[in-house]
Formats: sequence, structure tokens, C-alpha cells
Amino acid sequence: MHESDIDALVETRRATAEGLTTEEYRERLAEELVGFRDAVEGDPQLAEEFLSHLDLGPARSFLASLYKRPPNLPAEAMLRASVLMALKQLRFYPEMERYLETHPEEAVLLGFREEDGMVLTPDEKTLWHFDNKRIGDRWDEVFVLLRDAVVEAARRLGLPIGQKTMQDATPIRARENDKEAEYNGHYKRKGYKLDTVDDLETGLPLAKRVKGLNDDEARNLIVLLEQLRKAGIVVREHWIDCGYTDYRELAWMGVNGIEPHYRMAVNWVHNEKGERDNILRIYQQHWKDEGFRPNADLDDILRFLFERGCTEEVGAYFRNPVMAKYHEDPDAHMKVYHLRSRKEGNHGYWKEHLGMETRMRVKGLARVDRYLTRNLCVILVAALTRLQNGVRTNLTSVAFLT
Repeated sequence: MHESDIDALVETRRATAEGLTTEEYRERLAEELVGFRDAVEGDPQLAEEFLSHLDLGPARSFLASLYKRPPNLPAEAMLRASVLMALKQLRFYPEMERYLETHPEEAVLLGFREEDGMVLTPDEKTLWHFDNKRIGDRWDEVFVLLRDAVVEAARRLGLPIGQKTMQDATPIRARENDKEAEYNGHYKRKGYKLDTVDDLETGLPLAKRVKGLNDDEARNLIVLLEQLRKAGIVVREHWIDCGYTDYRELAWMGVNGIEPHYRMAVNWVHNEKGERDNILRIYQQHWKDEGFRPNADLDDILRFLFERGCTEEVGAYFRNPVMAKYHEDPDAHMKVYHLRSRKEGNHGYWKEHLGMETRMRVKGLARVDRYLTRNLCVILVAALTRLQNGVRTNLTSVAFLT
């Protein structure tokens, strides 16, 4: 089925659900989306104009919870201003204060109010306070709210998000004299590590973790995929490099129905501990344990053993057939695996177009984590704005928002 056919089918189903004909549905949609123009190559758009079409309804309750009384400046406008600062790659809050003060029409587009012929805009201290104190250590909540809103908006347009995912970590250079930053000989720098799980097809960041530059990234896989599972995002396939393929990680993905795609390490060999007969033999040794069932199916047996720490056996059970298929047809295996290269492209894109490293003015793991999370929220805002206005392509693009 072609994409145009899928779009037509989605339109028909949504129209029927709302008691409209397809033509009535299209007319209403056109009325709702009037004035929105996407920012694409050859037709860049003013970032403030783009953000004026963002509906922050999904975050409204959260933003209201930041204040004990109605704020002088709208919280939604403040959040858009925080996003705009990253899109324009401004490094300092005084720069943002001057920009809003000297561009009142653009400030209105962000949602700031006009009183007595003057647009009320925040000063540098108010901007800093909103990002670092008002939201502060709750940027993770903003990330989750925006991610869930994106997933839901995409679903309404017939776009499944999160069924196929990819994961990798990228080094983030620390500021000079950051005492918490670690030196890594491979990267030849001091810094931190940003590990994200992204949707394979759209590049949307769905989960993230910031750790020390020398931390074992394999320890992030279960944590991040478990976050998605609890959020109702069902991952079916996951692309990773060898750094995430310890037996524990392979076993966890296997018993949770996730098919991993990864490169074979040169020293891997068939592990007899993962053979079916050995799995059944070990299971019988647990006949006195609570939950043991004599006639359990193999899926239940594997989960039972994994929960009791038999990670090598269960991990080898899932790795052995992947190795066998690889040796039968290495080219076919690697062709699928190399879809993972999109992940490195995502990291480079964020760093370039949001200035993630060059704009960073904070030190210490907690502050760096909040700063990087704020930048990932910008990507989600770009995607949510497009989806809310019926755009299904180039969701994470920020290059043409000026």
C-alpha cells in the first residue's frame, strides 16, 4: 500500500469516527490548519511564527503547577521562549532578553501579552529562573509530557512511533574546570555521555540518560526500554552496537519480545549453555521454587530463569541463532544492522543545529543532564508542532527555523 493510500485510509477512518464525510473532515482540517507553513529546505520559516502554531495543552497542567498564583508572564510563552533560545543558538540569557525586547511582534507570537501599547517580555533573570529554578530538575517531566503528546499526535495521523528503535551514546564535551567531568582516553576529552533511544523511522528521541563519560552504556539499555514499556510504547525491534550486547541485555530483550539488531563481535562463539536442552535441564533444577510449573512453555521458562539470574544461559539462547544466521548470510545481516547509522546522524544533527556543546554554560552531571534534556525537548516541540498541524514528514527538522 502506497503512503498516499494509507493517508486516504486514515482520513476516512477519522472522518467516520467523528461522524463526518471525508470531504467534510478535509474542509474542517483545512480551516484548523490555515496559516501554518512548515520550515523546509528552500522555504525557511521564522521560528516564532512556527512556534505560534504549537498547542501546549498537553503541558498546561504541568506549567500551572509551577506557580502558586497566576504568573505575570504566561508560562506557555516562557516555555516557547526557552525553545526559541535553543533554536537561535543563543548562549546567554541577556541575548535572549534583548532579542525579545527589540522584537515585540515576535514576542507576541510566542504568547507574551501586550498592555498599554507595550509587549511585556521577561528580563534575563526571569528567563534564567524559569529554566533553572521554576522548572529546574523537572525537565524530565517536560520531556515525558512532550514525548507522550508526540506519540499520541502521530498515532492520530496513522504514524506508529516506537515500534522500531535505535540506541547509542554520544560524548558531550565538558566545560573547562568541570570537576565532575571524567577524562576518556578513547574520546580524548573530559565530558559526559548522552544516551538516547530514538524512533528508527522519524529520529524522535523517546528516552534519554546522561551519565559519566566512562560509564558502561550497556547498563542504560534496560532502564530506557523499561521506561518506554511502562509508557505504553511497545518496542518490537531495537538497533544497537556491540556495547549493548551483554548477555543480560540480550536476555532481557528476548524475554520481552524485542528483536535486537547488532554487529557480531569477532570473539563470539556458539555458547552451549544457551542450547534448548540445557535450558530445560536448568529449569528442572528449580522444581522447588515458587512459580515452577512442570508443563510450562519455553517462553515462560526463559522468563523464569532470567528472573532467577540465569542471564548467560538465556542471553546465549537468544544470541546463538542470530550468530548462526549471520554466518549463513553476513551481507544480509549487516544490511539490516547498518540502519543503525541513522543514530549517529541524529546526534550530529542535534549538536550542529542546536549548538548543544557550544552553547553549554553549566558544569556538573545534574546541571548538564537538565541542559541536554532541555535541548531534546526542543526536538520534540518541533515534531509536536508539525503533527498538530497535519505534517507527517521531517518531524525533527530544525535547520530551517530561523
